Amino acid sequence: MPSPKLVNGQVVYNNEQIRPIYSGNINDVKVLPANQIYGEGLFFAFDIDKIKEWSETYGLENYYKTTLENGSMGEFLASEMGIYGRAKYYLLHTFSHLIMKELEFSCGYPTASLSERLYYSDEMCGVLIYTADGAEGSMGGLVWQGQPELIEKIIISALQRASDCSADPLCWDNSDGLNKAACFSCAMVSETSCEQGNMGLDRRALVDPEFGYFKDLI
Repeated sequence: MPSPKLVNGQVVYNNEQIRPIYSGNINDVKVLPANQIYGEGLFFAFDIDKIKEWSETYGLENYYKTTLENGSMGEFLASEMGIYGRAKYYLLHTFSHLIMKELEFSCGYPTASLSERLYYSDEMCGVLIYTADGAEGSMGGLVWQGQPELIEKIIISALQRASDCSADPLCWDNSDGLNKAACFSCAMVSETSCEQGNMGLDRRALVDPEFGYFKDLI
């Protein structure tokens, strides 16, 4: 698959197998099909400037580029990460999974009832963890966990739990699998809950003693 290109702030793919859902000029499209979901969620926004500074300080773009070049990452996702930032993606995506798993451990939410939405581009860096109406835990409990005193404990507990895995040291040092330093024991969730099929996860982006973004919190 050819690499996507950034044209006028939009990602464009030059491939006959990838076609838009509309025909004609994109500027003439006023309505797009969508699904409206009723439920509740927690939104986490990251400071893009701080993440950029963190990535540059530790040279993480080159570090993760080497990881992607071993062929373990899908070309589509690898190309997108090359445009918007590899370190930023690993940080955002892994954080999302760790919070979902921590909500399961500390609050009783099964991860299969939760979903993520990654807001990931050159201008966005955030994640929405939500549950749809009718799913388990969609009666106000998820929003309740967003109170400052509760969500702080959840985040710190998730980071502390991510420092160890029952599959370590193999999980922490693994560089040949689908994900680097991630498995179902520590960071992977149900594939119905993940936007990217559990690809692009690395606990070290968050908790590595040398370059982890949250290393000073644990």
